[in-house]
Amino acid sequence: MKTLLILMLSLIMLPLAAQEPGELPDTAALVAKLRAKYAPVYRKYAGIETTRDFTTKTYDPDTGKLLSTARTVVRKKEYFYKEPDSTVISHEENGKKLDPDDYDTTEIEPFWPLFDDKSAEHYDFRVSGTATVENRPCIMLEVTPKGNDYRHFKGNAYITADTNELLMIEGKPAKPHWAMKEFSVKYLYEPVGGGYCMKRGWFTARVAVFLIRPDRRHVYEVKGSDSKPIPK
Repeated sequence: MKTLLILMLSLIMLPLAAQEPGELPDTAALVAKLRAKYAPVYRKYAGIETTRDFTTKTYDPDTGKLLSTARTVVRKKEYFYKEPDSTVISHEENGKKLDPDDYDTTEIEPFWPLFDDKSAEHYDFRVSGTATVENRPCIMLEVTPKGNDYRHFKGNAYITADTNELLMIEGKPAKPHWAMKEFSVKYLYEPVGGGYCMKRGWFTARVAVFLIRPDRRHVYEVKGSDSKPIPK
């Protein structure tokens, strides 16, 4: 269950300062550029192989009391359209090293991509303003899902104004996974193989499963490294 939450893959805020919008680009033209840039990557590769270093803090949602702190390192094959494959390298909880083989590696499917050949079937977009992310001027692109499930992202994408690259997303699923009472996410990306891969992420999930999982809020911070495309 912990890894399921990790895959859904927030929220410690990145430095993000709203700016007064100047002359904003046309939404259709911007989205067309992004699809032209990224759709070939989805056609060429199956996904991204990457290392994820997670820090997980678990809280009592009613009192705010910190219950545990864990660190987990996972080598993942994050496929674009299906469940990832994961190999746990190390896992510890409250400073105690645990057997990596005992870690639950249950996986679920990722969000539908924002800018592949079929993204128009899943999302509507609207240029809504400008912002600065990681000291880079960006265009804010509001993403509205056309489906109502956990595979459809709802929120904002931040596109670099000078190079038209996806730099960050922040938001939530259109509808959370059935085990979650709340879920939100923020991913900061870096270029990999002509596409993009998360280099830092923050997400929060409140999970409660009657008679199985007590009500807990899990706050994750993740760092990515050693990322490379997976050939088809």
